[in-house]
Amino acid sequence: MRRLRLGFVILIVTMASIFTGTLTAFAVPALGYVIAPEGYRISVPLGYSVDRVLTGDYENGMLKNPEDLFIDSRDQVYIADTANNRVLKMDKFGKILKVFGTKEDKLNLMEPRGIFVEDDGDIYIADTGNNRIVHLSPEGQMIEKFVAPKSDLIDKDFPFMPTKLVLDRSGNMYVTSGNDYHGLLVIDGQNQFQGYIAPNKLKFNLKDYILRKYATKEQREALGKVVPPNHRNVTIDLNSGYLYTAIENTTIDEIKRFNFLGINTYPADKHYGEFTNRRGIITSPNVVDVSVDKDGIITTVDSNQRKVYQYDQEGNNLLVFGGNGDQTGFFQEPVSVANDSEGLLYVLDRARGEVQVFRANHFASLVHKGSRLYYDGRYEEALQPWREVVNIDSNYIFAHRGIGKALYKEQKWKDAMAEFRLGEDMGSYSNAFREYRHETLRHQFGWIALIIAVMGAALYYSIVALTAYSRKVLASPAGSGNPSIQNAILTIFAPREAFYRIQSAPRYMPVIVLVLGMLAARFFHIYFTSFHFNLTRPEFADFYYEVAQLIVPFFLFTASAWMITSIMDGESKFKQILAACSYGVIIPYIIGTVAQALMSHVLSRDELSIYNGISTVTYCWMGLCVFFLIMTMNDYTVGKTIWVIVISILTAIALLLVGILFYILMQHVIDFFKEVFLEVYISGF
Repeated sequence: MRRLRLGFVILIVTMASIFTGTLTAFAVPALGYVIAPEGYRISVPLGYSVDRVLTGDYENGMLKNPEDLFIDSRDQVYIADTANNRVLKMDKFGKILKVFGTKEDKLNLMEPRGIFVEDDGDIYIADTGNNRIVHLSPEGQMIEKFVAPKSDLIDKDFPFMPTKLVLDRSGNMYVTSGNDYHGLLVIDGQNQFQGYIAPNKLKFNLKDYILRKYATKEQREALGKVVPPNHRNVTIDLNSGYLYTAIENTTIDEIKRFNFLGINTYPADKHYGEFTNRRGIITSPNVVDVSVDKDGIITTVDSNQRKVYQYDQEGNNLLVFGGNGDQTGFFQEPVSVANDSEGLLYVLDRARGEVQVFRANHFASLVHKGSRLYYDGRYEEALQPWREVVNIDSNYIFAHRGIGKALYKEQKWKDAMAEFRLGEDMGSYSNAFREYRHETLRHQFGWIALIIAVMGAALYYSIVALTAYSRKVLASPAGSGNPSIQNAILTIFAPREAFYRIQSAPRYMPVIVLVLGMLAARFFHIYFTSFHFNLTRPEFADFYYEVAQLIVPFFLFTASAWMITSIMDGESKFKQILAACSYGVIIPYIIGTVAQALMSHVLSRDELSIYNGISTVTYCWMGLCVFFLIMTMNDYTVGKTIWVIVISILTAIALLLVGILFYILMQHVIDFFKEVFLEVYISGF
């Protein structure tokens, strides 16, 4: 009986999961994956495995809320054991070599949160609780202290509270201080403030602007002051001089790379990390530390996702591993990451009080080697490791990009195009296509010229024939011949006459046919646009979404236009406006959409202005048709027509927002009744 009850409960929960679509949507992800430039996951082999785990020891006490990790040039490990008010120095296998902050050394550290060690072994500790930075000898002897520098340029609202720091070869310190959002503090060896560097800018937020624009004084005070995000962590590449920072409290540009002028040279306006949605709860990324190895591979840890993300020098995600869990290889609260000279990754977990050491496997080593050679411009040498990566996993897109670059350099344009397509690199595909087009033109110029001439002549005579037919239709009385075809031709060549005729005899059948034609044109565009222009990949096209994004705006505007014209002394009825909009909006859309898809096969992205120009002309044509149909069918003046169109658009937007709110409300109602239903059945058994 108990098994029967348990089985029934499982059945109910499973059915509820299917009902909400959560059973498959939130399945456990593959152990290894990468994030494609478009944001979706691609499963790949796991690149790292745990080599060993470092903790404190029972003699010195276990780690308690550690905040930072540093590995010096001799692969010795330093841990800021924050809650224990000390810093541990150990070898790479976890043997304690030295403890800084004991009663004997009288350093009196308080909540140290950052460490930097120079090549000569000198140690710099961000002694956060004491609002200072201490400089120690390798043996732990106090050399000097750096306290709050005196300068009128420092914002007095943010007291000196060093949390992380690095030093360049000139001895200048770059310090993150509490919640100071002005940038990194630059302090020289004499404790003199040299200014801020690498400030983050506050990005414009329309929602926040509107809220503050129309909020009361009390509401604005409750919202608080909006400030730029601050640097959570910083590391330095001493060879290049670049400063790498992890930015907190932001959902874009979470990683930055600054040159000596404080200019970000890492790809901007981009998401690093990922957003996840589990049971309706959206978790944003929170990059808390960044490390860079000798090959320029950037490794970050995300405390929200509890994962490690690796990126190349252009911001492409190379590998992802980790996740929330108690097992080895997973994390509870990763806060710091560092590399040693062997290429091992050390990840400090504050909640678990340990450091997990990860070793790259053959797959990850090939990825790193290929990436290094690729960004050194040694494409032929990178070909071999990239081919090995593809042999292991053909889904690894960056390997295909590397192979494509090598083939491009060998002037194998068509083969390079195939690899760039597999690598989802639209820009490089376009470059290879441009060269392939040029080569084809040189070798097949006669045939291509003949085809262009024939197509041009066919287009010209088609336009001439249609123009003549439209004149014939205009000369004939309305109602003779096929009105649907006549109205379609007149919409192109004489739109005002077309709308007069539609108003006198509107029909629903052409509306249905034209709407189906609009959908067909959209899917033609999705499936037949060339790769380097296609922003919607066919395999990821959502049928219902594509239908909705065309049907909903069309009918919303039609309904809005009918309501507004009815209020503003219009003469048209709903059926008339619907029929006229079908001709005036959909026919230009079909022609422009199909033309754009066809032109994508002869243009490269260097001619993007031509491709986009087709869209611009199409939308202008649609706008003119709407203008003429509203004015013609309601006998409006030009000014009144424009005013009616503007109000109709705003009304359509308002109706859309109401619909979205209603949908959200209904989702909450459904969730409520679902929970009640489950509770009743589960408690009943």
